Amino acid sequence: MRKNHAAIIEWWPVLPAVAIYLYFAHSIDFIQDDAYISYRYVANLLNGHGLVFNIGERVEGITNFGWVIYMALWGFLHEGYILASRLTGLLFGAGIIGLTFAITRRVVDEDNNWYAALATLLVGANMSLAYWSPAGLETAAFAFMAMLSLYFYLTRNWLLIWTLTLAVWLRPEGALVTGLLILVEVIGTRRLPRFTGLCALVALVLSLPFVGFKLAYYGSILPNPFYAKTGFRIENFVSGFEYVWEFLKHYGFFGLTLLAPLLLYKRLSASARVVWLFAVLYTLYIALVGGDVLKVHRFFLPLFGVYALLTVLIIAEFTVDLARNTRLLVVFVMTVVLIGLTVYMPRATVHQFAYYEKKFTRKMNFMADNMAAADSTNFSVALPTIGIFGYKLLGHDIIDMVGLTDSTIARHAEEPIPGMTTTWKERNHNSKYILERAPDYILFSTGIKPSAPAERALCLYPQFLDSYRSVGWFYRASDEDRLGSLSAVFKKVRPIEGELRPTYPVEYVQHYKKGLDYYVAGQDSKAIEEYDRAIEISPPPPYIYLLYQRAFSLIRTNQTEQAVAALNGIIARDSLVYEAHRDMYLITYVQGDTARAAIHDRWLNKLVPWLVPKVHEDARVMRQRFLERIGGY
Repeated sequence: MRKNHAAIIEWWPVLPAVAIYLYFAHSIDFIQDDAYISYRYVANLLNGHGLVFNIGERVEGITNFGWVIYMALWGFLHEGYILASRLTGLLFGAGIIGLTFAITRRVVDEDNNWYAALATLLVGANMSLAYWSPAGLETAAFAFMAMLSLYFYLTRNWLLIWTLTLAVWLRPEGALVTGLLILVEVIGTRRLPRFTGLCALVALVLSLPFVGFKLAYYGSILPNPFYAKTGFRIENFVSGFEYVWEFLKHYGFFGLTLLAPLLLYKRLSASARVVWLFAVLYTLYIALVGGDVLKVHRFFLPLFGVYALLTVLIIAEFTVDLARNTRLLVVFVMTVVLIGLTVYMPRATVHQFAYYEKKFTRKMNFMADNMAAADSTNFSVALPTIGIFGYKLLGHDIIDMVGLTDSTIARHAEEPIPGMTTTWKERNHNSKYILERAPDYILFSTGIKPSAPAERALCLYPQFLDSYRSVGWFYRASDEDRLGSLSAVFKKVRPIEGELRPTYPVEYVQHYKKGLDYYVAGQDSKAIEEYDRAIEISPPPPYIYLLYQRAFSLIRTNQTEQAVAALNGIIARDSLVYEAHRDMYLITYVQGDTARAAIHDRWLNKLVPWLVPKVHEDARVMRQRFLERIGGY
């Protein structure tokens, strides 16, 4: 009993590390938009529609099959599966901290808890762990199984069979963990991997029902995102090494953690060599697959504890010959310094991405609610960011424009368009297929601005340019956002007809997008220049929103007369451009031309009735300011 009590006391470093971790998790506190893709699968299963994203479409658009089944079990028990996913992730994050302590004690110095304490506190202070663990995804659960597999490998425990099996169920990278451990054993022992080979074989047998179900239900072993995301383009390798370097700057002390053990390799114990090899091989894999679309080091979660251990290993090797008290002093100082760096280095990045993710999910939630309120039909929507938007619109067909949940786009993507530049990692698109499906709405990731390759490619098709017109809702990001903004979606207003082929040059959409960038930055004169370049190279007729954005920039540069002429021309060509009616209503109302204002007001009530009160309010404020300026009030 006394021995067990002493063993528990030895684990004291885990408590402060977990406390720090919980503090950071509480301060960040968000649900990742991609988690709602899994939630939609769970909701459809619970509602009797099967394990699908769209009802009737058997596509495995998830990479966390076991996690979805786990959440569904909570749903069958009539418990909140979203809350369960977050709390479970939080617990697995804490488990990663505990595993770090256990593995470090075994590898470095089982009789000196200070080394293990340092590694444990480094992981507890890792804000990326706190960012991802309660975000609703399987990330922490998979990372825990990967680390536990490494621990069972080091201890030669046959429970490795089960952790490898669970890892595969949670993510396809579970097979990678299996392969890496086999490779590590081959390199370390220089003979056939008897232990890991047998564990892998039994884990494979245990996974056969899982594989069989996927083949029977989805017709494929690999999930659909594998086809949507993978590719052997040079851009992938570049982004992969950038992704790795960002991690090494934040948590690998600019690569020192990974390189220093190589210099000390002959002095390392067998278990330390295993850990280092595992880290090197896993890091190389992350680089080769191009990193992750989702930032904040999500793919590195299985290595957070490993990198912390390697950091401690370096300190232990360089302090091994010091007197005990001196060594403890050095370890204490290094603990303070390294924890400070671990918190400080990635802090701005973590908070920035958390802020924008919360902002994005609020906006997409707003759009889904308002579209459903404005349109009572069972409408369909195509968009490149399908998370919370798709979850809020259960029962509606949601077309993922980048192919994560759509097998046609994932497996039969159009060739990359020469000359199209983009910062998006998701480059797959199939505009012809989307237009053939003729969704009722198409939602771009940044309003009317085409950013993703899938969005820009659509703008090359005359059918999209002719058949879709925008509608919008006034949106305030927070209570402090007094000005607010319009959130737009393209609505199909005309049938899609004719041969589907891109007839507009890619240079036109590049100039159009650049003009919108200048407009957002408040540089309207430069925006007009880019719009003019787009008009010059565009076949007739120029895209009507290109003409409208030019007219709006004319208004913002006080060229009202030219703007009015342009707006009237837009309305004469197509009366469904509500933005032109709104601007003309504001201009004519301010000028006191109530008859013309009434005409545009009727169009606004027809096209976007929910916006009319806001437009009226803006008109009254602008009219009052106009009268004050000319001395007529």
